[in-house]
Amino acid sequence: MAITAFLGAYGYGNLGDELCLIEAMAAFPGGDAHAFTTDPDWTRRCVPGLAGCFRDPAELLARRPARIVFGGGMFGLPEAFRAWMPAMARAQAAGAAIHLHNLGVGWLADDRGWLDEDARRVFAEAASFTVRDHLSVERLAVLHLGRVPRVTHFPEAWIAPDPTLAEALLPPGQPLLGVSIIPYPATRAALTADAARVRVLLAEFAGMPVVPIVSTIHQSSAQEDDLAGLTDFLATFLPGAPIAAPALLDRTHWRAEMTPRRLKGLIARCAVLVTQRKHNMIHAIGAGVRVIGLHPVEDNSLRRTFVTMSNRLPAGSACVGLRAG
Repeated sequence: MAITAFLGAYGYGNLGDELCLIEAMAAFPGGDAHAFTTDPDWTRRCVPGLAGCFRDPAELLARRPARIVFGGGMFGLPEAFRAWMPAMARAQAAGAAIHLHNLGVGWLADDRGWLDEDARRVFAEAASFTVRDHLSVERLAVLHLGRVPRVTHFPEAWIAPDPTLAEALLPPGQPLLGVSIIPYPATRAALTADAARVRVLLAEFAGMPVVPIVSTIHQSSAQEDDLAGLTDFLATFLPGAPIAAPALLDRTHWRAEMTPRRLKGLIARCAVLVTQRKHNMIHAIGAGVRVIGLHPVEDNSLRRTFVTMSNRLPAGSACVGLRAG
């Protein structure tokens, strides 16, 4: 059976990336789906339906895919292009269809060494070319590709939730406050400097049981450990709040039980989500849950997402930029 190979930042412990893989597989059905991942067991558990996994460009090419779907989270970065463009060019020359799909594009102007003639041919002859937001269009413009991508507006927002974990863990019949914070140094600095404004914002939700929303426990980056960020945030800003599901604070439980769709099921049960994590915001919007985005004002990740999905925001949602000084 023909193989479709999916390239993205899979296996690192970020449920938002595996959410993008679920969406990509739905957008490109048929045949056998194989995905790059650093952790096949993790990705297979999160994404049912995978027929195989691979770890590098050599293993990709050995599969002789009929299609390659390059995307999945914030994957439009120089290091990702550099790693995969030569293999994609070879596969394209051998007859594979290349789809550049739902890309989040980073800053490209200072690093274009990977953009040779073969890479330009991949862009020019790609069977489809889409990005998730308008800022990604602008960032690609510096490459002078002669082709403008279509904007998808985060289609992973509409992946259906799995309610089983929420039904097993969350108390019925009361409003719940979801909280999700990334422990970046810039976040800590902004929360400290703008603490008074954060406390005023949270006063509306006083007494609500908290649902710990942890979408990333990165396999190698302590700065991408949402459980650590959440724990610090609760201790500082919500020290007396009841925890609706203490099991969600257990790393072993998270690793064994959490999936992208189960995470959305938890968020769907909340009355409001306070989050710094982009894909948790996307889950909330897709589930019709009011969302409050908290982020350092110099970081545009939540802001660009909020603007891109502004026509579908639940009532009362807001994106709040915090200043570090």
